[in-house]
Amino acid sequence: MKKAIAMLLAGVMTLSLTACSGNTVSETNSGTGENNAAGSTAAVQESTASQGGEGGEAENGEVVEITVQSWQYALGNYKGFTEDDELTQAIADEFNATHPGIHATVKIMRQEDHYNALKVDFAAGSAPDVIGIAPGADLEQYKSQLAPLADYASQDLGEDWQDKFTEASFTTIKLSGDEIYAFPSAMSAAGTVWYNNKLMTENGVESFPATWEELQTAAQTLRGAGQIPLMFGGKDNWQNYDMFITIMATINKDLCNGIFALENEWTESDVVKAFDYYQKLFTDGIVQDGALSTTLYNEGYSQWKDDDGNSTIPMIFNGSWDMGSLKAENSFYENFSSNDIKVATMPSIEGKPGAVLTAPDVAWGVNANSANKEAAWEFVKWLCYDMQQEVVDGLGFFSVLKDAPSPTVDLTDDYKAAYDVISAAAASDNTVGFRSSFYTKLNDALFDQLQLLGTGAATPEEAAAAMAEAAAGISK
Repeated sequence: MKKAIAMLLAGVMTLSLTACSGNTVSETNSGTGENNAAGSTAAVQESTASQGGEGGEAENGEVVEITVQSWQYALGNYKGFTEDDELTQAIADEFNATHPGIHATVKIMRQEDHYNALKVDFAAGSAPDVIGIAPGADLEQYKSQLAPLADYASQDLGEDWQDKFTEASFTTIKLSGDEIYAFPSAMSAAGTVWYNNKLMTENGVESFPATWEELQTAAQTLRGAGQIPLMFGGKDNWQNYDMFITIMATINKDLCNGIFALENEWTESDVVKAFDYYQKLFTDGIVQDGALSTTLYNEGYSQWKDDDGNSTIPMIFNGSWDMGSLKAENSFYENFSSNDIKVATMPSIEGKPGAVLTAPDVAWGVNANSANKEAAWEFVKWLCYDMQQEVVDGLGFFSVLKDAPSPTVDLTDDYKAAYDVISAAAASDNTVGFRSSFYTKLNDALFDQLQLLGTGAATPEEAAAAMAEAAAGISK
């Protein structure tokens, strides 16, 4: 959560040039393009590779079956795949083809459905062997049901395995204590604004706002032209966390770290100020009307970019993972890029540059009660270590390795431009290494207070007092 996180991201990490047991047959829904993998409300997708052959049988004919479950986009744009069914099929096929004797069934679903299913399946003793888990509060909640992985890593990657990974990729994972209960597979930078420069200029905004006051003016200009201002998924927990933490870290990064670590008081004046600026998003019309009832994926994002690359809104609050939309091989790329798509950090507040959030998007744990923990670890190691070239070539994510491989795919000019902006922000002093609290109770309380602020049902002072009360009830 310190400056070293950003320095590591820029200095030793290459930007990737930024949610059940048994064997089941693949159930897929028609994809809706790249953003479908990020948050579609479609039913669960499952993928299994065909039985037998190189991908299935060991010499003795026995096959160890493992199940892998996570949420959309947790697998990244593996090998450039962006639709749920193609992505999960590619992951399963590749792993099974390179691991004779192990057969993985991969399932992805909405993030909320994933965690709800885990609660039921852990209680029933039928949880998956490999589990996608968000570092932080979610990992803390489930760590008692996950197997420690450091010994596996030492055996397969060497005693110096931790030196192979960036410090930033394990920052929130190590908050769970001395044991390592999960391994990260991809990193991102959140808290950025993507904008359609063509639509902005056509509607009277000549350049992206540099200050909060300019953002207010731009929002009113766009509204006057009949345009949505800043698209914000106010119904999503993660969007609210990203927005508040970005604002809070911009105002006072050290205090931002302190309140989430329960080392500082939530009633301090700069916290109240951050709540005030969050509320201004709504009172000053900066975000769209009805933002609190909008999910970013796919309600908001489908207006930012539909399957054909049409963009009908000027700005959207999103992260580095959206760089994947700027790949030339996307069928929609030519149309989408014609809008002069760019990315920026949030505008400065009171002279302080907008912060960015750098953290692992997803980590992978092994069910402590799995009958096939070694095979499950093989999948975790494969995705988090062996396949980092594919993570990088998927574009849109950071590698978790210090010696990150360089992309082996061609990069478009607008992708490079987006990369330059995000990498410069990640290398700055103004970064934090988390996207939510380590404490579930604090996360829940924060989401509630942000919703109240957005509707005008609470003042910034009342929100700060409520957060202080929630923090007081947490044992560190």
